[in-house]
Amino acid sequence: MKRQLALFFSRVVASSLAMVVALSAIGAFLVWVTRSVDREDIERQAEIAGYALREIRSNLAHNQESSTFWDEAVERTAAGGNEDWIDDNLGSWMHTFFGIDEAYILDGRDLPVYAFAETELKSPAFFESRRDLLRPYLQALRSKLASGESPARESTEESIGITDYAYVAGHPAIVSLKPIMSDTGRVEQPLSTISLHIVVQYLEGAIIDKIGQAHVLTDLKYVPTSERKSGTASVALTSDAGDVAIEFHWKPFEPGRQLLTSLSPVLVLMGSALLAGTLIISTASYRRKLDRTRNDEHIRYLASHDPLTGLHNRSAYERAADELIEQFSYHQQSDPLAFLFMDLDRFKQVNDILGHQVGDAVLVEFARRMTEILPANAPIYRVGGDEFAALIPNRTRREIEALCGRIIESLAEPMEIGGRRAFVGVSIGVSMAPYDGTDRQELNRKADVALYHAKTAGRRRFSIFGTQMDDAIQNRAAIESELREALRTKAALSVVYQPKYAGDGSRMLGTEALVRWDHPDRGAIPPSLFIPIAEEAGFIADLGLWVLEIACRDAIGWPVDHLAVNVSPVQLCAIGFAETVLATLRKLDFPPTRLELEITETDFAGTEEVGMLNIKALNAAGIAIAIDDFGTGSSTFERLRDIDFDRIKIDQSFVKSITESEGDAEIVRAMISMAHAKGLKTTAEGVETAEQREVLRSFGCDELQGYLLGRPMPAHQLSEVLNAAETAAL
Repeated sequence: MKRQLALFFSRVVASSLAMVVALSAIGAFLVWVTRSVDREDIERQAEIAGYALREIRSNLAHNQESSTFWDEAVERTAAGGNEDWIDDNLGSWMHTFFGIDEAYILDGRDLPVYAFAETELKSPAFFESRRDLLRPYLQALRSKLASGESPARESTEESIGITDYAYVAGHPAIVSLKPIMSDTGRVEQPLSTISLHIVVQYLEGAIIDKIGQAHVLTDLKYVPTSERKSGTASVALTSDAGDVAIEFHWKPFEPGRQLLTSLSPVLVLMGSALLAGTLIISTASYRRKLDRTRNDEHIRYLASHDPLTGLHNRSAYERAADELIEQFSYHQQSDPLAFLFMDLDRFKQVNDILGHQVGDAVLVEFARRMTEILPANAPIYRVGGDEFAALIPNRTRREIEALCGRIIESLAEPMEIGGRRAFVGVSIGVSMAPYDGTDRQELNRKADVALYHAKTAGRRRFSIFGTQMDDAIQNRAAIESELREALRTKAALSVVYQPKYAGDGSRMLGTEALVRWDHPDRGAIPPSLFIPIAEEAGFIADLGLWVLEIACRDAIGWPVDHLAVNVSPVQLCAIGFAETVLATLRKLDFPPTRLELEITETDFAGTEEVGMLNIKALNAAGIAIAIDDFGTGSSTFERLRDIDFDRIKIDQSFVKSITESEGDAEIVRAMISMAHAKGLKTTAEGVETAEQREVLRSFGCDELQGYLLGRPMPAHQLSEVLNAAETAAL
């Protein structure tokens, strides 16, 4: 009995020991598996975190270049610059749009001319608190500029620069330095005059929280070396010199540990659950592997797509262009490969006036429309802020022209976004392989030249590259520079006046001020050429204000009822335009009731909210509004009913044929009758014959203007005409 009991106990002990050994082995195996899974997962989390954090650095330099690689930035920052403009485009605007925390501009001697920090404009002297930290970077960038170094061929950036990790005022940060350079090469920049733009982006706060949320990195944050805690995962960003290391920590997700902890009571009580536990761990590991695969796919997606619109980005465009050119050359296709560059007209005004949310919605809507219009084998790419591109294979020139027409027509009507109306158009430049070359960079350049030609021709147009365009761009750049100088000196600019007479010819009722440019070498340059250049170059406001002041000074003593001055749509849609006009009239003591501002019908019909508010403010002050070239656009009296305007000017194309075409005569008669019915005055432009004058007089036209009655003349000559009329009346 004792022997049997001993044998039983020995068997129980042996079985127990065997079970303990087996369970210990199973437990050790499970611990090893879970640690392996957790270690692999943490390594993958670190890889994702490192990629996302380093992407901030590359994006910072690219975003910075959108404002530093720009002719206007070079001109506006020269000789101390215009602080308001710099702040709007290189300082607080970049804080709002890109989230940078500090911005500085140094002149060619590395002296500060602008500073933005702590979410506000600072005295330039504030930069001195950062100079010692940034000195090595300044020296390195100046050295690159002096040696004529260019960006690496594989780089997507257009200008050289320096970015690095550093601690700025105790904050972990990225610093990025870029020279302010001409994007066209037309602005002369001696080495000693090149200004530098410096931005600092702190690696903390919302930008880090966003990465943590996007990649499920719990409590991701920067942790100083002295505050490191156990139980966290980390990744370090090291400066190029290796002397700065910025560590980011987060609470790692450990699926194995969490699973083992939850199953431990069951495993202790039921060894039979080993198979099920192993299966569950394997399943969890497999699911996590699927998640990692999805993350990898997401990273690859972001590398080739624009996150806002979902379109392919510039990198994808360049790869696709190279592949298509290679296929084109290999197969020697007969039909060309078209490069389309598209730029949204007036997008910056929409973005500035209606806000970035509306601007983003405009980009998304444009992308949607283009996806519907472009061929299925020709995706659209977003290659810049409001810049898009498409590659159209196997289409003839005529087919490309028709496609461009459909794209432009798709934006003919304003976009309705959140109850707001956004007026944008699109200009398109086209180059075609093999006619314009078989090198991507050359085809890009020529498409860009064609786009520039389309925009200078009046926007909402397309242009297909021609060899004459290079010469035209150089000529236009020369005219812009010479016009800028003429506006500065006023030596070659003048204001002339064309009289406007009562319909019955009894007396002169008013006069229209017209700007003239008598170039010393080119001769008289028509306003139809230099006014659009002034609008695009950004100094139409200065030119318009000068014309207004000269005209008011000249006309203040003339015995006429009103002085007419033309207004550009760029002026009309500028914030504060009405206040500027009224301030000028107060300064010159010119009565607002004697001033009449002329706006072309097409520009009037496309006026946005700011323009409408300016018109209402001018109306309220007693200034008359005239619709110029009436009948040439798409407006009607009903469409214009929301604004109080005072006069329509019937376009000379109708006046020219009223004695030859009964139809045109009836149109003019109807215009005059409808205008009078609505209490509006009428002016007929381009009256050149006595017969035209008599017909218009019989129709009851209030005012006549044209060569028959008087050509544009200098102020002193108009004074003589008025004096002679007064003498004759005595």
